[in-house]
Amino acid sequence: MLTIGEAARLLDTTPRTLRFYHERGLVPEPERDELDHRRYDIGAVHALKQLLTLRDLGLPLARCAELLRDGGEDVDEGLLAWEEEIARRQQELEEQRLMIVRLRESHSRARASADEQGWAEWAGTLTDRGAPSDLISRETAAAQLLSVVGDGDPLTAPVPEGLDQGAAADAVSRFAELSLEDEDSPETAELVEDLVRMIGPFVHSLVEAPPAPGAAHDLASELLASFPTAQRRVMHRVMARLEEETAPPAT
Repeated sequence: MLTIGEAARLLDTTPRTLRFYHERGLVPEPERDELDHRRYDIGAVHALKQLLTLRDLGLPLARCAELLRDGGEDVDEGLLAWEEEIARRQQELEEQRLMIVRLRESHSRARASADEQGWAEWAGTLTDRGAPSDLISRETAAAQLLSVVGDGDPLTAPVPEGLDQGAAADAVSRFAELSLEDEDSPETAELVEDLVRMIGPFVHSLVEAPPAPGAAHDLASELLASFPTAQRRVMHRVMARLEEETAPPAT
C-alpha cells in the first residue's frame, strides 16, 4: 500500500488535494495503518485517478463524484451530456469571437475615418448650408438607428465615395423648405429622386441588415413621425423607392 505522499506523486497531484477530496466526501477514505495514516491500495488509487480525470475535463467536483458512485454506471451518459455542454459553450465562444472581430473592425474603421471626418464632415456641410439644427438631429438619429439594426456605424464611417456633398446638402435644404403645397409638384418628384441617390450610398455601403425587428421598426416610425407632415410624406416616398431598389428580383 502507498502513503498519501506516494499516491499523490503517482497521480501527479498533491497530498493536500487528496485530503480535500476525502474531507468533501468525493472519494471514500482509504484504510489507515496502526499510526492512523492513510494507506492507498490499487482500488483507492484508481478511484482517485478517475476523479482527477473527470475534474480535468472541467466537470464540477460534485458531479464527478456523482458519476463515480455505484460503480460508475452513469459515466457514459454523464460524459455525453458534458460533451454536449462543451459544444454549446464552444458555439457561444465562437459567436463572442465573431462579435469581437466585428467590434475591432468597427473601431478600426472609426480610427481610419478620423482623418476623413466622415459624419462630422457631412453634418458640418449641412450646417454651413443653413440646414436647420432639428433636421441635422433627425439625420443623426437615423444614422444611430442604422447602427443599431445593421453591422455598420454610419456615425463613424466615412462619407461614401462618390457622394457629391454639395448637391446632397442642396437636396437637404430643399427638403427642409418643403410645404404641403409642394407635395405634387415636379420639383418634389425630382427631390425624391435626389434624396434616393443621396441616401442610397449610406444605406448600401454601411448596412446589410436583416428585416428590422418590431422594436426597431417602432423606433423608425417614431423618428419618421417627428418630421413635419410635408417632409414625412416625402420620406415615405423615398423609403418606398429604396425598397424597390433593394428588393430581390422577381422569379
